[in-house]
Amino acid sequence: MKIEAIKNVNITILFSSPINHLLILQKDLLNLFKTGDPQKDKHTFIEAPGLKVLIFPNRQKEIVFEANRVLVSEKTGNLPRESEIIDDLQKLTAKNIIEQDKIAAYGFNYDIVVVPENRDFNINDFMGSKISTIGEDIKSFGFNLVFDKNNIKYTFGIKPIGNGEQKFVAHLNAHFAKESLNFEELKKEIITHFEKIKNIIKKL
Repeated sequence: MKIEAIKNVNITILFSSPINHLLILQKDLLNLFKTGDPQKDKHTFIEAPGLKVLIFPNRQKEIVFEANRVLVSEKTGNLPRESEIIDDLQKLTAKNIIEQDKIAAYGFNYDIVVVPENRDFNINDFMGSKISTIGEDIKSFGFNLVFDKNNIKYTFGIKPIGNGEQKFVAHLNAHFAKESLNFEELKKEIITHFEKIKNIIKKL
């Protein structure tokens, strides 16, 4: 398999208790992320019980506050080394919008479109002989793996896009049971774990 496109990269922060949504004001968030460019600063703000979402469609940036999680996502298609999500997260912590004393863990998520490297790809080869015997005409197949390495829990999954083409979405979550954030380390880790999913994809 090979990478065709990067659809989404994010960092998710998990909290030990519910987030205080009273600290999350639309005006404060906009001040943090405004550029002065009217096009780039176009945004949508969604608010509901236990949920606040700030979306910058022209920057393909999204910041989500759930009950016990904060997600900072980017859908630009850029490589993680070019991503702004760690800088965006640091802005939130610098203004105490994120309560750092409640952090319980964090994780990186990558969603990537992958395609077979050669035209002779056969889904039966991908599934293996045992799975292929379940049905005579299997049209699509996916799987999910969970494994640990160096105190990091990984979840890797792949599933067909479903449009009849031989394209798949590969997902990797790298979960760290850490209660603090080191932003210099985060900038390295977001690249390191992208390399991890790249290496997995190459082996498929």
